[in-house]
Amino acid sequence: MLAALSVVAWRLTAFKLARQPLFIDFLAMWTGGRAAHARPASAYDFAAIDRAQAWLLGAGVHDRPFPYPPGALLIFEPLGRWPFWAAAWTWILLTGAAFAVVIWSLLPRPRGLGLGLVALTPGVVWAAFSGQIAFLIGALAIGGVALLRRRPLLAGALIGLAAAIKPTVLIMAPVALIAGGHWRALLASGVAGLAVILASAAVFGTAPWFAWIAVAPSYLAHITHNPRFFTSIVAPGGLAAQLGVDGLGLTLWRGAFALLGLAVVILVFRRTGELAPRLTALFGASLLASPYAMNYETTLLAPGAVLALLAAPAERAAWFSLAAFIGLAVAGFPGVSAAAFLAFLALALGPTLVAGRRDAASSREAAPVP
Repeated sequence: MLAALSVVAWRLTAFKLARQPLFIDFLAMWTGGRAAHARPASAYDFAAIDRAQAWLLGAGVHDRPFPYPPGALLIFEPLGRWPFWAAAWTWILLTGAAFAVVIWSLLPRPRGLGLGLVALTPGVVWAAFSGQIAFLIGALAIGGVALLRRRPLLAGALIGLAAAIKPTVLIMAPVALIAGGHWRALLASGVAGLAVILASAAVFGTAPWFAWIAVAPSYLAHITHNPRFFTSIVAPGGLAAQLGVDGLGLTLWRGAFALLGLAVVILVFRRTGELAPRLTALFGASLLASPYAMNYETTLLAPGAVLALLAAPAERAAWFSLAAFIGLAVAGFPGVSAAAFLAFLALALGPTLVAGRRDAASSREAAPVP
């Protein structure tokens, strides 16, 4: 598996870098942070942010605005003061190291094998060479879920920080915490999220929040109706776009998958305390409910899939775990992203969802904690 993933990762990286610069997605984050120096609300002038990237991308339409809430400017405004390449390498090395340390602390032996499988999953490779934010969100949120039983306040704070930076991948976090009875973590997550909002308002003023709220609907419509992005959207909305579903049908489609995600996260967090299905359910259900999510978001699902895969030989669900991991790897590729993502969720969570007993007490004791 490692050998196959290594070949795929090499070919994928060579293919993408022949067509776009390294750290292309971080360029939008850096440009938004740079624009926020003098006037923070200008980070949400999508046309201006797009034009400001021409020095690296050339003339033409790039479709790469700064879409994150103003809380994220607390990170990207300081990075925007640096030269781009210094900021980009610092960003990817630090966030990648944080992600790796959290995953290493959770993996069973052989940890090197597990970390290699995570690192070479196509979604993770995609996030690395594009300079995505997934490593930071993963380090915070995955660490938070792992700490829920031992240190609930810290766990909730980490999850709240991640949600404040990128809420679309943690839509179901409050539901998960309620379903699992993690009330202290729920309170801590709310406090942490509010702290980020207040801190950003204190530093940048309220104008960026109003600007972000004003442009968010148009950005969502642009992404979900632009054929350039259809094949790379891993959320079910991308599959709907490929199938030509629109209007009321699209609204009903999204609503149905949001309800499915709601049911999944409630059932999993009520039935088990095992880390692998909880990670898969939290991020998977959030992506089901999200209007859009790109294939590099599968980075967040890779650690849970590998945890299940390494534990599988001693369980009846061995073939489910192997098939699920392969499905997740395939979900990193444009064209099959959404379908493979749905297959991954069905295979990864199937055994937990159909379990007829509550095993939370025993599994919580066995769950690895960093």
